[in-house]
Amino acid sequence: MGLIFKDREKLTPRYIPLTLPHREDEIRLLWGVFKDSLSAPSETHLKTVQIIGGVGSGKTAVTRLFGDRFEKEASKGRIDLRHVYVNLKLHGRSRVILYRYLVQQAAPEVYSTSLSAEELLYELVRYLMSKRRFILITMDEIDYFIKHAREPDVIYDLTRLEEVAEPGTPCNVFGVIFTARSKDFHRDLDQAALSTLGRLPIEFKPYTASQILDILEMRVEEAFKPGAVSSEVVEYVADLTASKPINGDLRYALDLLLYSGNLAENEGCERVTAEHIRRVLNITHPSVTDEDVVSLPDQEKIVLLGVARALKLSGGPYTSLKDVRAATAMVCEDHRLKPLSADDVDDAVEDLYIRGIVDIKSLGAIGLSGVPAEALSRFLDALVQRLESGLDEG
Repeated sequence: MGLIFKDREKLTPRYIPLTLPHREDEIRLLWGVFKDSLSAPSETHLKTVQIIGGVGSGKTAVTRLFGDRFEKEASKGRIDLRHVYVNLKLHGRSRVILYRYLVQQAAPEVYSTSLSAEELLYELVRYLMSKRRFILITMDEIDYFIKHAREPDVIYDLTRLEEVAEPGTPCNVFGVIFTARSKDFHRDLDQAALSTLGRLPIEFKPYTASQILDILEMRVEEAFKPGAVSSEVVEYVADLTASKPINGDLRYALDLLLYSGNLAENEGCERVTAEHIRRVLNITHPSVTDEDVVSLPDQEKIVLLGVARALKLSGGPYTSLKDVRAATAMVCEDHRLKPLSADDVDDAVEDLYIRGIVDIKSLGAIGLSGVPAEALSRFLDALVQRLESGLDEG
């Protein structure tokens, strides 16, 4: 049994929780769109929904969880309903390949590689109507498909399924949910496709730091052993995820916890520390390069070394401005440099923040933007030593 994890699967994209904090309102919106379909399924006309939201905003989790709940509710009324989820990055290389996959999932009995794209849809609808089977379709990442497959007719095809077999008659497809990262793909659609798609999407705003914290706390409890990840570390990951350049990407936050847990476990540790997070962050999303640091003015280099040393002493993700001042004074003393005033240190910290090298949550919470404190400390020690000998590379 591992030292860190209870079930690391709970951090992977394959896992869909039974509840989705801060996305239940969006699930209720979908329920409002489709709930009437279950009261008179054979008379239900196809509905179209767009979900627009950035990467890691919960689009996939919401559609898959809603689909599961909708299937279960349909089964209570003995309605043969299947939610067909299609990841277009995996199954959308072309229009015909996409429709083959759709038919395989919804009605494998009529699947055939000899059928054209149009014939596949015809056979699908005819089979659904003859067998009194119903489906709800999710096309995840439709913008990706249109950009890479260059076949925007897919939207027109799927939103006009009622015209395939018996025009004007319900086709036993309750609806099609399209997800996309933005509405930019609309530019590639003609007016007919835009009209059938509709112009009122459900927009998923990026998660805030407090929302990310709520979600991560739940996932940490499911994935890690008790005490393996402190609340301070979880809050640190939430803060990192909510700010630029990650911008609320929850998927990145979960990956960060997973990789950091793997790193800690490989090193024989029983806890994930802030330093594990920083080391993984530096590998997976480096925001500060050696070049960034070398090009700093000498004063900023010295203060940045003070920040790194203060963080090493604190052992946590953040340190205080007071401790940064004290650590910077020690740097100057160790390297026989002219002491910096408190104002000089404060100005340097602010400049480092503007450059995106230092994070400032408050005067009592200053951290590094994804750089391992130990590595940065050694790097800056060497730079300061060069300053001593007159080799100014700043």
